[in-house]
Amino acid sequence: MRSFVLAVLLLSLGAAALVLIGTNTLAGAYSEAALREHDTVYQVLGWYKYGAALLLLVIADRAVLWRERVGWRRVLLLWSPLLVFCFYSYLQWAVLGDARMRYLQRHDQWAGGFSGAVIVMAFVWPLAFAVTAVNALLVRHRQLKLTTLGLRKQA
Repeated sequence: MRSFVLAVLLLSLGAAALVLIGTNTLAGAYSEAALREHDTVYQVLGWYKYGAALLLLVIADRAVLWRERVGWRRVLLLWSPLLVFCFYSYLQWAVLGDARMRYLQRHDQWAGGFSGAVIVMAFVWPLAFAVTAVNALLVRHRQLKLTTLGLRKQA
């Protein structure tokens, strides 16, 4: 459990640093280079959230299986990677996307349009929920199999 909390804290610090870098690149006068840097940070955070969620799922699985976590602790460990993923995607799509839109509007470069973040969230978040649910079911199945084999005590 401690390794999971430490991983969440370190990954969150990394995501916050990426958001700060991305928003600070858009300070000052209009520049295409600043927009390119912001877009790079936006894409890095986009891939970062998937890697962080998978890493947290692996750490949670190990903590649940080998430390015999049951009850609310197991539920917390297995479902918190979904919450962290949703938070990181909010940082990417809402905070960084909104900062880019405000930057372009401030310098009269905004051509209008829709960013599509809500549509992406409506697709990606249920998919992440399904992956987390399948993972929770697989972990439960593995725990039951270990219990029936006598390798784990009955919880």
